[in-house]
Amino acid sequence: MVSRILPLLALIALYVYVLVDLSRARSSDVRLLPKWLWVIVVVLLFLVGPLLWLVLGRPRAEPPQSGGDGGGGSSGRRPGPRGPVAPDDDPEFLKRLDEQSWSTKMERLRREREAGGGQPPPAGEGPGPGSDEADHSGA
Repeated sequence: MVSRILPLLALIALYVYVLVDLSRARSSDVRLLPKWLWVIVVVLLFLVGPLLWLVLGRPRAEPPQSGGDGGGGSSGRRPGPRGPVAPDDDPEFLKRLDEQSWSTKMERLRREREAGGGQPPPAGEGPGPGSDEADHSGA
């Protein structure tokens, strides 16, 4: 009994999917035949009609349009990843920020040493073993 019902349910699901897809498609985007003729083909050609719609008539999926990307039309390809969206998601930006922070700290410590007569900073200040500042070895 299940072996008879399952194919029937699959066929009904296919018809419902195709008819909803066909009804939602814009007439200007439908390929090969006019939209009204596709409805007739799908309804009258038992199993072949829905398959023909899916293969030949269904509008091609277009990549989402974004303003100002300079694209002058659809090439049929999806655009590749555009890279990080926010600066804090960009590894290069984070690396530069870390290097700038490190340079600023080192410059401040150098000035303090020069102003203090070349004495090393007191314990607990400046880079030392186990501190964050000591972990930056040029990377």
